[in-house]
Amino acid sequence: MNPEFYLILNSVELDEGLENAVFEAGFDDSSLTVRGGRAAIWIRHRPGELTQVVREALEQARQGGLDVSHVEIENTVFA
Repeated sequence: MNPEFYLILNSVELDEGLENAVFEAGFDDSSLTVRGGRAAIWIRHRPGELTQVVREALEQARQGGLDVSHVEIENTVFA
């Protein structure tokens, strides 16, 4: 199972500029959405261990010039 998480951005607007920046940063395998009143990138199709996938996504966002506020994980099941 691939990890699922959100990169919450420091932006409230889902405008064309942000959409282009997210795509150009290489998040074409992810979805741009709104979460908690902020723009967010929903990452769910990347194989690997959660910690490593999160680190790689944060670095990818940083290199793409995206301003990430924090990471949110939803529906985590431990068992």
